[in-house]
Amino acid sequence: MTSPAHDRATARPAARRKLLLNPRFQLKYTGLLVSVVLAVMVVLGIVVWQTASVANEQAQYAATQAELALKEAANSAKILRMSTAALGGEGSELGSTLDEELEKTNREHERNLAEVAKRRSEVEGLRQRLLNVLIGGGAFLLVVLGVLGIFITQRIVGPVHQMKRLCRQVGTTRLTIGEGLRKGDELGDLFDTFVQMTYSLKALQTGRLATLDAAIEKAEAESASAEVLAGLRALRAQLCLGLPEAETVRRRAPRGGKS
Repeated sequence: MTSPAHDRATARPAARRKLLLNPRFQLKYTGLLVSVVLAVMVVLGIVVWQTASVANEQAQYAATQAELALKEAANSAKILRMSTAALGGEGSELGSTLDEELEKTNREHERNLAEVAKRRSEVEGLRQRLLNVLIGGGAFLLVVLGVLGIFITQRIVGPVHQMKRLCRQVGTTRLTIGEGLRKGDELGDLFDTFVQMTYSLKALQTGRLATLDAAIEKAEAESASAEVLAGLRALRAQLCLGLPEAETVRRRAPRGGKS
């Protein structure tokens, strides 16, 4: 008699099974897992978004203040130029030098304003990318968790589904188990115990069959009535239903007798 572990290793590979063997059970616990992770993601997303929003507001405020400062500096330069012209310095060497410096300052202010506008645009773009990452990453994670949840529960539901079918088979006195669990399935110890139970039932039924064969042989030797022999043979046929053909061959005592 082979062991359950050996049967599992040498059993004919079963056909591919569907992922949703028990949709109610699998979807229930997969949904629970996804709901918990979704709640955690929402809380973390809110915290991250609020932090990013505060940082964005501060960056926008700093950019606005920088623009105001640059505009104030430009206005101050204009006032200085007007003051110089009012004092009669326009056209003089001092006025020319001042105009050149003010022109350089204006160009510098324009570059600074362009840089501030660029930084503001980058901050806004970063905020939008963060939002996209939160939404896209969250959706991807939920899909992955959903698939993994179904796959993991299938590793538990699969053996249960298979054992339920085999229990129905044993219930019809078919005691030969010709299949095993897939590699990686859970509940392997329980399945081995179930297979060992079928071995015990098969041994018990084989013993009963041997006892019945002896009774039939004795009845034939004593020329029992046809009704008695027919009843014994019908009972023997019923006992043979759950056994392999090799174990249902009629056994006779060494001394022989009428068949």
